[in-house]
Amino acid sequence: MLGNEAIASGLVEAGVRGVFAYPGTPSSEIAQSLIDLSAKHGFYAEWSVNEKVAYENAYGVSLSGRRSAVIMKHVGLNVASDAFMTSAYTGTVGGMVIIVADDPYAHSSQNEQDSRRYAMFARIPCMEPSSIQEARDMSVFAFSLSERTGLPVMIRSVTRISHGKSEVEMDNFPAPPAEGSFKKNPGKLVMVPANARNALKELNSKQAALREESEMMPFDFGEEGNDTGIIVSGISYQYVKEVKESGKLSHALLKISSLPLAGNKISEFMGRRKTVLVLEEGDPVIEEKVYIEAQKAGLKVRIRGKMDGFMPCEGEYSIETVENAIDRLEGREPAAAQAPEDLPARAPALCPGCSHLGSFYILKKVFGQDALFPGDIGCYTLGIQLGTIDTCLCMGAGINMGSGISRFEKGRTVVSVIGDSTFFHSGITGLINASYNKADLVIAILDNRTTAMTGHQPHPGTGKTASGEMTPGIDMEKLALACGASTVVTIDPYNIKESVAKLQKVRESCGLRIIISRRGCIFTSPRTADRFCVDSESCRGCRLCMQIKCPAITFEEKKARITSQCSGCGICAEICTFGSIRKKDA
Repeated sequence: MLGNEAIASGLVEAGVRGVFAYPGTPSSEIAQSLIDLSAKHGFYAEWSVNEKVAYENAYGVSLSGRRSAVIMKHVGLNVASDAFMTSAYTGTVGGMVIIVADDPYAHSSQNEQDSRRYAMFARIPCMEPSSIQEARDMSVFAFSLSERTGLPVMIRSVTRISHGKSEVEMDNFPAPPAEGSFKKNPGKLVMVPANARNALKELNSKQAALREESEMMPFDFGEEGNDTGIIVSGISYQYVKEVKESGKLSHALLKISSLPLAGNKISEFMGRRKTVLVLEEGDPVIEEKVYIEAQKAGLKVRIRGKMDGFMPCEGEYSIETVENAIDRLEGREPAAAQAPEDLPARAPALCPGCSHLGSFYILKKVFGQDALFPGDIGCYTLGIQLGTIDTCLCMGAGINMGSGISRFEKGRTVVSVIGDSTFFHSGITGLINASYNKADLVIAILDNRTTAMTGHQPHPGTGKTASGEMTPGIDMEKLALACGASTVVTIDPYNIKESVAKLQKVRESCGLRIIISRRGCIFTSPRTADRFCVDSESCRGCRLCMQIKCPAITFEEKKARITSQCSGCGICAEICTFGSIRKKDA
């Protein structure tokens, strides 16, 4: 199983009744697997509009006495954090599990933040699987832990767990646990200040019991060795295990899988060591606690890790990282790393025929080189390669940053770029704010009719739910006008000349102007059978067609050439001033 599939399987085995998620790599396959399983096993699953909405839905299910799960990537927890923090005060009824997939090395994210910090901040339990089997097992175990403690429980996955594969042992799917119902309790659930003060006292009083749970955590274990010890968590354990199996490691080992930290277990382990190496991906969360426990116990053990610069603070670990750390720990010169083959650089690129290629060309053509393009998160972030994405901060930020920039960059057109799913996730409030505060701003919504970057999930504009049922599709044009836009223009990014002409009035006017560039993603919409080629006799080598950065267009011997990757969109033919690009004969 894929790690994300194993997590989904564990949630179903535990009798989850409601699942809510917003797609985000590396977490997306968890919810998709659950959506596929929901009809067979009789639970509810949805793609929510954003992570805060997903969290609050899942929390409502928990308060109704049923088991629920909410799923997101690490930066999504930022969006859900308002509800997340206070739900630790109000507590759970049915078990609630928060699955957060972190992304060390930022493979597909704008940062590497460590979600364990949030668990510590909220004072809730957090478990970190070290294998795909443990990911499944913890997903089952977390519900009973939540119900024993009356708190949400976080499971922190990472990319190598979520996207790795291994064999997984599963139990038969049992009958769902007994369900309760919502019981009114305003003193506990309504967080007016007086109730919040009492709730914090109760949350603090639970911490001793949480530490006891950690001391008995079934996923922790130790292995004896010499007077040097390794404390390890998460996927790093697999690297240590491989090094140990190769016969290169004789150190004692303590695998830790949960927060709050099992202080007695750690102190007892360190008490018999001269040196301890802490291995964990992300922040030195465990390492900080190890220092505290050593200080409390009066131990003179030497602690090596991120905090003393012994281990890298960024990116992922690997077998080589662990081997080198152990060599240095024992005073040996680490083995020289083998240089990788000299492969050609291959930057990320939009797909051949992607509608965003046309959208970016049109925006640049209409608004000019001097225009500013605050951007957002999605496939279209790759507009950076076309000079039409100038910022990328977080979901929805492009509109708000553009509104702020436009107030001071007088004389320059500001065009905020956002995708359709991102617009529904967190762009609408920015649009309303820009309207209310009279921003002079252009907002370009690139509507490819899906959430393309994370695997083509539906969103409120598509008219379909996660299970494929038809539902009212939100009309972007009407929504934009209702939110106060002065102008709304819809274009087809495949029709370059027509779109450029339509946008001239937008460029010449002022106020809050909305451009909706609508054309379905080439992977989810019917494709044309047309393919294009270049007439080398008439091609002048002007390189204008290269400006759209389509991967299907190359330049060889001073002439353009269209490869077999062509999807038949015809954008290049539209912009060729010499008519050298034409449809291929069938």
